[in-house]
Amino acid sequence: MDVQQTVAGILAGEIHVEVPPHKMRPEDSLRDIYGLDSIGFVELRVQCEDTFGIVITDDEFAPDNFATLGSVVTLVEDKVRALSTAR
Repeated sequence: MDVQQTVAGILAGEIHVEVPPHKMRPEDSLRDIYGLDSIGFVELRVQCEDTFGIVITDDEFAPDNFATLGSVVTLVEDKVRALSTAR
């Protein structure tokens, strides 16, 4: 599963970001480029948890991890990797 493509699909399909997934770049700001507000960030967290079967702790739900598309992708990839090695 391509994490970046999946997260971009969540942004476009579930959170209704107007940028098409194929035009989303890792360095794009979730707030400045995609217009996410506090509700959008919470929705992105929940959608990522549900889609990838992970838990994003309150400490991980921080501005550093949710600043850009790339930072969310890195967080999700790390969580998925940790989950798969724990099994």
